[in-house]
Amino acid sequence: MSQPVSSTRRRILLISDIHYASDLERARGDYETRTVSQPLLRYFLKMYRRLIWRRDPFAMNGLLDTFIDAESSADLCLGLGDYSCDSAFIGVADYAAFQSARLCLSQLRGQHGSRFVGIIGDHDLGKKSMFGGVGGMDLASYDRCLSELRLSSLFYRSLGRVHLIGMNSSLITLPSFEADCDPDQLSSWYALREAHLEDLQACIQKIPEGDRLLFFLHDPSALPFLSAFPWIRRCFSRLDGTWVGHLHAPCIFELSHYLSGMPVIDCMGTAVHKMSQALHARHLWKPFKVHLVPAPGGIERCPQGGYGELWVDPEGLQAPVYSIKSLTD
Repeated sequence: MSQPVSSTRRRILLISDIHYASDLERARGDYETRTVSQPLLRYFLKMYRRLIWRRDPFAMNGLLDTFIDAESSADLCLGLGDYSCDSAFIGVADYAAFQSARLCLSQLRGQHGSRFVGIIGDHDLGKKSMFGGVGGMDLASYDRCLSELRLSSLFYRSLGRVHLIGMNSSLITLPSFEADCDPDQLSSWYALREAHLEDLQACIQKIPEGDRLLFFLHDPSALPFLSAFPWIRRCFSRLDGTWVGHLHAPCIFELSHYLSGMPVIDCMGTAVHKMSQALHARHLWKPFKVHLVPAPGGIERCPQGGYGELWVDPEGLQAPVYSIKSLTD
């Protein structure tokens, strides 16, 4: 049972990778394998989905209902991205994916009101299919995330002497995502990235030196890019943790540690290149003190999913206390 909300400590709920499916997305059926023309790769993808990742990507709606029913008393609820199934691979520019995200977010806001804040995940913007090479990041999705879904590209909240900062991992990691972008949109994406980093730096520099920091973002692949900036490295001594989604299950998070430093693979497509590049630089995650917010249902191979519960002392005298709460027990 969750602890009651304290008059001093603040209770924050973290949820990520809900991948809600509207009726329009569910109607697409086996949408991912249809993008793969090579029979052997199509078979491999089916086995990967069935045995490792998610047999039915449209089956997670009920876990959002469970979360909504279980949780109402929190000082803040943060969504860390990926609110739809992105079944057209172009993010919420696709109307079916937009409907999924809208339904998902309306339930979260219905329960938590203004205490809910959502940041942007990679599938919200669009992402090329694993082997089919279909889709990619779409500026129309970015615009829709901000204007119609009211998601935050940069989020800031002060809790006394502890400051919460949410950021857009896809913009930060853009140099790795170039292959996912329409060449005609690439310069616009880089302009958005530059503006985002400038705003992030300005936000951090306004925080008093003695105060504590907590970071939130969707994809931990952004962390090596962040560590290249001196103004980020100067934060490490007062950073009490970074919370990420994207990896879906604790077993994948632990596996990433063992694969740290692996060579970058260039011969197996965009998805494998990005994953191997992120793992090659995995050692740079360490000073960020990374914690995983799993998907509500985890993955087939290890279904230990759920959501995060974070207790924060506004005075910054005690370290944050984090735990993962199951939705399937």
